[in-house]
Formats: sequence, structure tokens, C-alpha cells
Amino acid sequence: MPRILHLSDLHFGRERADLVHAVLRQARHLAPDLIAISGDLTQRARRRELAAARRFVDALPAPVLLVPGNHDIPGVTPRRLLTPWRRWRRVFPEGIEPVFQGADATVVGANSVRLGGPYLDWSRGGLPAAQVERLAQRLEAAPATDLRVLVLHHPLLLTDAGRHRGLVAGAAPALRRLARAGLDVALGGHVHLPYAGLVNGVVVAHAGTGVSDRLVGVANGFNVIDADRAHILVQHWQAVDGRFVPEREHRFPRRRRLD
Repeated sequence: MPRILHLSDLHFGRERADLVHAVLRQARHLAPDLIAISGDLTQRARRRELAAARRFVDALPAPVLLVPGNHDIPGVTPRRLLTPWRRWRRVFPEGIEPVFQGADATVVGANSVRLGGPYLDWSRGGLPAAQVERLAQRLEAAPATDLRVLVLHHPLLLTDAGRHRGLVAGAAPALRRLARAGLDVALGGHVHLPYAGLVNGVVVAHAGTGVSDRLVGVANGFNVIDADRAHILVQHWQAVDGRFVPEREHRFPRRRRLD
């Protein structure tokens, strides 16, 4: 059954070179079926930052599915409104809503970054109903036995430590619809804190910042997701003295499909 290495908030431009190398070493050892990166690959979407992120992705030892975060659009310039994804698409031609299918898993990427309109706090993001329906239909098309996974940047669940950042707009109806579509796991980031919980039968797991110096009281880290037919295991790994070690884990029952 599938193993997913979940990275988030790499913030190239503020990265630590020793941790970049440590993640690459550990990824080779863990041998995941997929590496999911849930946004904020860069600090300000500068060309050199995107190029560094691309080199890192190319060095990873497994297929990679990645989505953007609110730091992956240009700064406060006309480009932010007129061509927010031009640089991203040049470097990551897979786009902003990629899909992976293989190793008994269907993994769907979602762009939760929103610009203007009702989303006045651009850092918060949103999931409009039309987008959620599109994502749900992709999940519903997955083989019945596949682990169904969503990857997005913004939070669908918050612990007390990250509550000040707020949920992504539209989180509650999105999770209800995606749960009906058989979603098993939702992976995210944004708050730079690792945690996991269960919402509407869906395992929601967030990773801390993988390799950047933008810490909020918790060491750098990533998640490892393992699933069999009965359980979903979320392991939080943490940087200690320049290497990554398992820090704690959560085991959740794998729910029945909602048919």
C-alpha cells in the first residue's frame, strides 16, 4: 500500500542548505511512492528561488506532486494580479492542479491561493464551490480501492497553536463534499506546524516548514503517510542536529467509502 512523503513550506530563498541535503538523503532512505509538496516552495517567487526549487524537485527520488502557496506568486506588483502564475508555470509546467495516480493511490492537487474578490486576506486562500466540485469528481473517478488524497496549501484543520491563521475560506463545505467523494487524506501546510486530526472521517495532516529558517517554535520537519486497508499512519519527522528523525505518530482507522 502507498507511502507518501509530505513536504511543505520549503521557502527557497530562506532555505538552509544542510537541511536541503538532509531531506534528500532521508527521502532516498524512506523510498516513498510519491512525494507531495503542499505549497510555498519559494519565499517571493523570484526567478532564482523558483530555479532552486526546481533543482530540489529534480533531485528527489520519487514522483513529485506539488501545488503552489501564497508565497509562490509575485510580490505586490501588477504581475500579482495580471500574470500571477506565469513564472510558476514556466518552471513547473505540471500546472497548479496536478493529479497523480499509481501505487494504489489517487492524489489530487488543489490551488487554494486566491487573489482579490471576496478573498481580501490573500494569505488565507479559498476553495470556491466550483473548484471543490471539480476536485470531488476527480476523486470519484479513482479506482475503488485507491487511497484518495488531496494536497493543498491552506489549512482545513487548525490546532490551538495555529488558530490565529484561520482556516481556508470554504473549508467546512469543501470537506463535506470531498468526504462524500471518498477522500481519505488531506495534506497541507501554511502554518509551519505539524499536526493531524480527523474531520468528517477525513485524515487532515499538516507539515511544518521543511528546510527554511522561518520557524514558529517548532523544528523543521515533514510527514510520512503510510496506509493499508485498515489504517492510515501519519508520522511527523523532525530535524535534530542536521538530520531528520521520527518525532511522533498518529494512527487513524481507514473509513469505509461513502457510496
